[in-house]
Amino acid sequence: MTLKHRATKSDRNRRLMAMFETGHTIPALMLKFGLSKNRVMAILRDERNRRAASPDPFYRSLRAAGQSAY
Repeated sequence: MTLKHRATKSDRNRRLMAMFETGHTIPALMLKFGLSKNRVMAILRDERNRRAASPDPFYRSLRAAGQSAY
């Protein structure tokens, strides 16, 4: 049995946040990802919090890039 590479929820959440930051609306994200408004809002809130505090290398690099822009 082989495992196929599947996108994880964190990949989806990162894509959702990136799309939101590039101007996609909440209703458009709801349709694109098949999620409720409450779930989209919760994902956006969680992603903002992770960007501020997560030790994950992905979020750490985002923080470093944001700090060097100033």
